[in-house]
Amino acid sequence: MVRIKNRYIAVQIVPHTPVKTLRLNDHTVAKCLLKYVEKYYGVYALGILEHGFRVKYCNDRTKIAIIRCLHRGQRYLSSILPLITLIGDVRAKFRTLYVGATVIQCNKFIINHQRQFLDRMMGQTASAKERQDLFKRVMELDVDR
Repeated sequence: MVRIKNRYIAVQIVPHTPVKTLRLNDHTVAKCLLKYVEKYYGVYALGILEHGFRVKYCNDRTKIAIIRCLHRGQRYLSSILPLITLIGDVRAKFRTLYVGATVIQCNKFIINHQRQFLDRMMGQTASAKERQDLFKRVMELDVDR
């Protein structure tokens, strides 16, 4: 029996103009990625990538997404991420944060990344209520496994 190896890519979606929330969902991001893989690498790479491909997590507030793909299709996906400039109808680009073998390690990395972000942002907030709201919004991480 052969084990299927997955790779999980944590990406940050950086919009061209600063906005509080992006109106993106899992389906929009997945459709965009598959379209660009087919455009640049053709049907062969699309066929390799489609099997086992899924956007596991996409948060519009923190602008972070987790993408799952098979180990053999990971190089196509990771090389196409810097070339994307339009996601759905939003002008934005992807910034790769982490590539890992398990979703748990990806979650750990994202939690550490968001804690560092919180440390930077807490100094800029004035009231305790704003700090509490910021903490709640940033640290929400719900990934279905």
